[in-house]
Amino acid sequence: MAAGIALAAGIALAATGCSGASPSGETSVVQVRRTLAVPANEDDRSEAIRRLGEALFQALQQGKPESVLFDDEDTSALLRPNGQTRVRALRLGLSARLHYRPDAFVRLRSARFVGVCLQGSKVAPAGGPLGLKRSAWTVDRALVSASKPGDRRLGAWVEGIFLYTNAGFGAVDLRRVEEPRWEHSDLQLAQCDMSWGFAGPNI
Repeated sequence: MAAGIALAAGIALAATGCSGASPSGETSVVQVRRTLAVPANEDDRSEAIRRLGEALFQALQQGKPESVLFDDEDTSALLRPNGQTRVRALRLGLSARLHYRPDAFVRLRSARFVGVCLQGSKVAPAGGPLGLKRSAWTVDRALVSASKPGDRRLGAWVEGIFLYTNAGFGAVDLRRVEEPRWEHSDLQLAQCDMSWGFAGPNI
């Protein structure tokens, strides 16, 4: 069960689920069961944004952006049958849409995550175009920021349909994954709906 992007004590993008450390130090698995609205608590919102950014960075760093996608079991828990059908249709063309070079993310291997800027952040109602079972905090695109030794900065946009769930953020679709760019102009210019680690507008 691929639970997407976990909001547990540790980031998990493995195919077995979202892992986190319990107070006793044991590892637990959080099953994706339902979508959630934007957390009312500011610290919780900030943590959700940070973990989304970190998980996207890790997926790019590993050259596996598709690892943030919810699997069929997850989407069946989150979406009505019409939404599930739509997601399956979208994913048929996923490889052609993303079409990135195998070595596109090599420059991130020695970089570290420093921030993320979210755009298209909103609460989508139950039903609607996405076919959600419950209303959900959704995000359309995220600008991931990283740095290299010597403070050389990298930026890359990841665009899709990101849903916030009881196990954190995950994607039901990816529309575009940008190759990381040195000193990306949007690191200075992007207007964020919400962000973590950016000097501009924040939550």
